[in-house]
Amino acid sequence: MNAQKKSSSFICAIFGAILIPVFTPAEPLDNWRLPYYLLGSRLGYVSSSPSSMFWDDLKQPAGQFLDKSMWPDSDRVAENHWMLEPAGATALLNTNDFYGKNYALAGSLLNDIRFRGFLARQVVDVNTKYVDDPGYVWIKNRGAGARLSEAYLQYDFDYGFLRMGRLNRNWGPFADRSLILSANPYSYDGVELGLHSSVFEFRHLFAAFPQYAMNFDGDTTGAARYLTAHSLNFMLGRFGTVGITESVVFGRRNGIPDLQYVNPISVYFVTNTIGEGTGNLMEAVQWDLHPFTDKVSLLGQFLIDDIQVDNKDSGDLKPNMWATDLGVLWNDFLPLRLPHVLSLEYRFVSRWTYTVSDANTASGERYTYLGSGLGSPSDDCDSLSLSFAMAGRNFWLGSLGFSYSRRGQNRLSTKWNDSVKFPNWPDILGYRNEPQFPSGTVENTFDACLQVGGYYKNFIDARFALHNRWIQNRDNVSSPLTYDPTIALLLGLHYSNFFIGLPK
Repeated sequence: MNAQKKSSSFICAIFGAILIPVFTPAEPLDNWRLPYYLLGSRLGYVSSSPSSMFWDDLKQPAGQFLDKSMWPDSDRVAENHWMLEPAGATALLNTNDFYGKNYALAGSLLNDIRFRGFLARQVVDVNTKYVDDPGYVWIKNRGAGARLSEAYLQYDFDYGFLRMGRLNRNWGPFADRSLILSANPYSYDGVELGLHSSVFEFRHLFAAFPQYAMNFDGDTTGAARYLTAHSLNFMLGRFGTVGITESVVFGRRNGIPDLQYVNPISVYFVTNTIGEGTGNLMEAVQWDLHPFTDKVSLLGQFLIDDIQVDNKDSGDLKPNMWATDLGVLWNDFLPLRLPHVLSLEYRFVSRWTYTVSDANTASGERYTYLGSGLGSPSDDCDSLSLSFAMAGRNFWLGSLGFSYSRRGQNRLSTKWNDSVKFPNWPDILGYRNEPQFPSGTVENTFDACLQVGGYYKNFIDARFALHNRWIQNRDNVSSPLTYDPTIALLLGLHYSNFFIGLPK
């Protein structure tokens, strides 16, 4: 992603967080409350699941974090009900080159019905930016595009749930991202099973991607594409959580998925490496630990794109590719009455992570959906950031951050250039001849960012963001260091009090 696209992607991420109106039960993750929820998660007030490794919803935080009126009443929405929440917003920007406009308009409608353990939820999203987004493959000739960002039916039982439909999730210790399964792409349909006890939490997901949009993921031969993933996490009491996650993207020309991947307790690593099944395998470990004090959190995720013991097999010469996302959070370390957190984070995604050979790409195995990464938005990059954030007692938040990032020339869509097949792979594979990281002419970006946000009850919300950016070698083309600031002002309206209780 180039510098201009990064600017617009950041703006759109903020924009989407403010406007779009889930818990088993609560509010959708993609919601105007999201910036406050993310800060609450960093401060330790929020956990979306027993293990804090799955981020499904916006629960009311525990403790005194902001005003209670902004959060859904968890006791009330746990009862049988019908709830509607309309929302709308506008964004004014000083630059938005990717979409070609300096403004965006959006609206959304949440429909939420719960009755005796069943939950039906739809979130309709309408946005003017979709008509310029190449990843939006639906109708664009009406001034604004629309989609269902979430639409699923769920059944809850004492120690878990089963849901089916369109989902939007992050799997991992960070509420806003994941290396292995994130809310970065447009949402897709699948079946998800969750089980938990006092010591573990397990999730299994199986999804099928629509065939009509396959060319965005490098496939031109019509193979059906599937995603399967599961994660097992162990809770260690006050010390936190550790876990492991597996996922596979695979294609089948006959449209019938491999049942060993549908199997929720299959071990994908064994299935994939012995050849019982083929696909693009990801393995990850994740953790959220508090080894010293509850105020200090060590968060992280480590991903390996396939696991290679060696590269001696002439048909299996690909080296290990990997990524890591690390964070140290220190909560309430100053003698202040307001909740605050200091964060130091480092992210690294090696060159060629998530990508596959030309033949496997044609079989539908690239780790993307509609051209967007299912985990990290990009590869061949790293970043280091330091930030300080604070929340008011009632209706505001603010943050100040500094970051330095590097971006190589590779993209998730970059080809391996392996048109010559066995046994000549060592001589012609691009990653064998160009091992440096980041690759080619490296784009360097330094950013000093200020963000503030506020809301009035459940009616109005607003945010302001200023990014002072200095960029060298923009778009991986040799160029001097230049100053390129971005400014965004966002204003949203929402109504959260349409609630009808249903018979018990």
